Amino acid sequence: MIQPSAIALIRKDAQRRLRKFPGAGCLWLARHYRENPQYLTLLYHRLAAGAKAGLLRVIFESFYKRSSRRTGLEILTPRLGGGVIMPHWGRMLLNARSIGDDLYLFHNVTVGSDYRTGNPVIGNGVFLGAGSTILGKVSIGDNVIIGAGSVVVNDVPPDSVAVGNPAKVLREARPGEIGEMIGY
Repeated sequence: MIQPSAIALIRKDAQRRLRKFPGAGCLWLARHYRENPQYLTLLYHRLAAGAKAGLLRVIFESFYKRSSRRTGLEILTPRLGGGVIMPHWGRMLLNARSIGDDLYLFHNVTVGSDYRTGNPVIGNGVFLGAGSTILGKVSIGDNVIIGAGSVVVNDVPPDSVAVGNPAKVLREARPGEIGEMIGY
C-alpha cells in the first residue's frame, strides 16, 4: 500500500508537467515517464518512500536504485516537495534537509553537505541552473533563481537571483520570472 502523501506528491509532479502540455492526457504522461528516465527515477523514489515496509517497498527501492544508476539522479533528501521539473538528465544529487514544492533543476546540479556545517534547506519555487552547486547549511528562500555554474555557500534571500562562484545576489527576481523563463 502506498501512503496518500506519496500519491499526492506524484500527482503534483504530474500536474505541473502537464501544465506545459495542455490537452495531454494519461497516456501521454505514461509515455513521457517512459521516455524521460529522470522522471521515472523520481517516480520510483516517491513510490519507495511512500510504500509501507515490506515487499512492495523493497521492489520500488530496487527499481529506484537501478534507475538512479542509469540516470545519475540521486535523491537523499528526506522531504522533497511536489512539482519537480527536470528537463534534462545527467548527474543530479539532491541531499538537502528539505526542498520545497515546484523545484526546477537542470543537469549536473549538486545539493549537499560541505562536511562541516550540514545540509541546505531549499524553499518553494526555486530554479537551479545547469551545473549549479549548493553546499553546506545554507538557506535558499522561496522564488529564487540560481544561475548556471553558480556555487552557493551562503544564504540566498527569497525573491532573488544569485550567480557566480561564490554566488552573490545579483538582483531581485521579478514576480513570475521563473514562469517566463520556463514557458509556463
